[in-house]
Amino acid sequence: MSANERLEGILQGIQGHHAREGRPLGFAAYLGLMLEQPERQWRGAAQYLKDMFDHFGVARFSTPVGERKRFLLFDAVFAGGVGRVAGQEEAQEAIYRLLSNFSREGRVNRLILLHGPNGSAKSTLVRAMVQGLEHYSATDAGALYRFRWVFPSEKVDHSNIGFGEGRERPAPAPDAQGSFAGLTGEQLDAVWECELKDHPLLLLPPEERQRLLQALRQEGRLRPDFQPPEYLLRGDLCHQCRQIHDALLASYGGDARQVLRHVQVLRLGLSGRYQRGVSTVEPQMHVDAAERQVTASRGLASLPPSISHLDLYQPQGPLVSANRGLLEYNNMLKRPVDAFKYLLLTCEGGQVALERSTLYLDTVFIGSTNDAQLEAFKQYPDFASFKGRLELVRVPYLRRVSEERHIYEDHLPAASLDRHLAPHTLELAARWAVLTRLRRPEPPDDVSRELRDTVRGLGPMDKAELYERGLAPARLDSNAAQELLQALPRLQDWQSAPYEGAIGASAREVKLLLMNTAQRDDHRCASPLGLFDEIRGLLADKSLFTFLQVEPDGDFMNQAKLLEALEAHYLDTLEEEAAEAMGLVAESSYRELFARYVQHVSHWLRKEKLYDPITQSTLPPDEGLMKQVEAVVRTGSEDETAFRKGLIARVAAYSLDTERRGDAPQGQPDFTRIFPALFEKLRDDFVQKRRAGTGRALRLLLDALDGRPQEGKDEKATAAMRAALLGRLGYCEHCAKEAMGFLLRRRFQG
Repeated sequence: MSANERLEGILQGIQGHHAREGRPLGFAAYLGLMLEQPERQWRGAAQYLKDMFDHFGVARFSTPVGERKRFLLFDAVFAGGVGRVAGQEEAQEAIYRLLSNFSREGRVNRLILLHGPNGSAKSTLVRAMVQGLEHYSATDAGALYRFRWVFPSEKVDHSNIGFGEGRERPAPAPDAQGSFAGLTGEQLDAVWECELKDHPLLLLPPEERQRLLQALRQEGRLRPDFQPPEYLLRGDLCHQCRQIHDALLASYGGDARQVLRHVQVLRLGLSGRYQRGVSTVEPQMHVDAAERQVTASRGLASLPPSISHLDLYQPQGPLVSANRGLLEYNNMLKRPVDAFKYLLLTCEGGQVALERSTLYLDTVFIGSTNDAQLEAFKQYPDFASFKGRLELVRVPYLRRVSEERHIYEDHLPAASLDRHLAPHTLELAARWAVLTRLRRPEPPDDVSRELRDTVRGLGPMDKAELYERGLAPARLDSNAAQELLQALPRLQDWQSAPYEGAIGASAREVKLLLMNTAQRDDHRCASPLGLFDEIRGLLADKSLFTFLQVEPDGDFMNQAKLLEALEAHYLDTLEEEAAEAMGLVAESSYRELFARYVQHVSHWLRKEKLYDPITQSTLPPDEGLMKQVEAVVRTGSEDETAFRKGLIARVAAYSLDTERRGDAPQGQPDFTRIFPALFEKLRDDFVQKRRAGTGRALRLLLDALDGRPQEGKDEKATAAMRAALLGRLGYCEHCAKEAMGFLLRRRFQG
């Protein structure tokens, strides 16, 4: 592509961007637009944010703790994934539910306060909403409108349009509707912006708005349950716009048509950068709203005499900037409480009193604070008054490894590091973060004694696997495992205060650990062993982090034990990978074995024979095959018949469930999804039975990586193992040597 062609493409893109903003409208043209899409034009800030959530859609997915609904707004696809929020679906739903309530009430009468530990994504949630608002307001579905006052120059009408001494009426307007809205450049003497970005419908008197609304309902243009905001039902223009409106009305002898000729309606593009409909109040000390006198401003020199004499004051500050959109109070409770006492009135009535006027706002208020500050705030004498104006939304640390890992994949992609990122490094960092946050469960008294004993026997790694994959510990029999999995949706709430996810390593701290791991001189790659060294360094100084000062509760919150468990998990993973690279484990083999086992158990329970296609005869179920599999997957104390009946019942329940959802698979069910714990046992058994040759294969591999040649079968086997590790498993020669050497030392020597 030539430079001229590229330039032309860029210019067309710029032109298209401005075209999407639309041409200025006269007030009559805007009313016509309103009649075409009344619900869009009558919605307030809460309804607008709710519509923005709906615009990006939702995704439903299953997790071990139940079905979740995720708002795709927080995936930030429109921004290339930048600003994506990992997890936090419960907080997303809570925010959406509150926006829905505000919409039904017709006013935002409470502040949404996100609370949680430091670094739990409270601000990230708000930033994602701001990004979404900016993108949504640029679409047709999200079009918002504001207005400003325009005053034509004498070049348009030499008789000083509307304001000449002794004249009652201006000359004909420049467009067919008699509006000055289309005038630009030298055709205008002055333009007066409304700092509050007031809604154009506020130019109509309240009683006219009520009649218009009633007519729209009668004509069926509005849903019967549609609730316009109080801001549009009973609101009024800001103080300066009211002064300008009334001065013009008096100048025109009470002719409202002439006043509306000076109204120019424009698209309102929300922007956090330019504080248009979105603003943030930081915790430093300053006033959130104020006024400044503009009567002496040079910009007023071109205003007509009937306006220029007015004592006008422009409001300013975050409250003003955020009108019609979203106002964030970042780290809200770091400020003295007296600094936001005005919120009692503002949240209750949507207004804030200034020195010379009262602002009427249509804004969604959202704040963030950490738990420690919230607890201190609860001791404040006037907390009860504030509580009625607050809606608390908890934002805890994540407790699923895969969700936590998304954070590090987004912020520390392999391409951003100056060295190779070894396999499992991000996963182990995420797992360690989750382990530091988990707490010993305390089941309530209404559960069975068997379930209580099972729950109390869980360790941190057991709990992490339950949350992540729904895997019950392999030591449990099938009945105990099934009862535990049924209770799993309630498990995360079974602990005493503080709630689970309130304490632990934050993602910020873990990201710093990973960055330091990538800069270590004693490791060629950003590897798990370097990560373990960084974690040990962090644990050495307990004064730095609160979670290191928590008294251990068994293995929970026992940081030394958690690191040992993490290393053991890594070794298990390496051993499986080594066996896979050696070609000793093929998942299809034990999938096939388990499918045959289920078939034989099913016929055994029905006392039926099976057809053998090889011998073309019917044979009784193979007791030897069933016992071979059960020796691995069934605990010794478990009754054989009960185990088999329970297994077939779970297959039947799964089939009915998938059929009810309409996604029943063709052919046999996916047993790995029905019995993940049993497949883990089968896989472990395959690995263990083939351990004898693993140690020797590791030594040969390390010799090859050191440049020592092999011969014959050893050379061929080592080359295949090396190719698997450096190929599909993602290692380089340096981290493969480090990882397999670690495995050899810990599991296959002495």
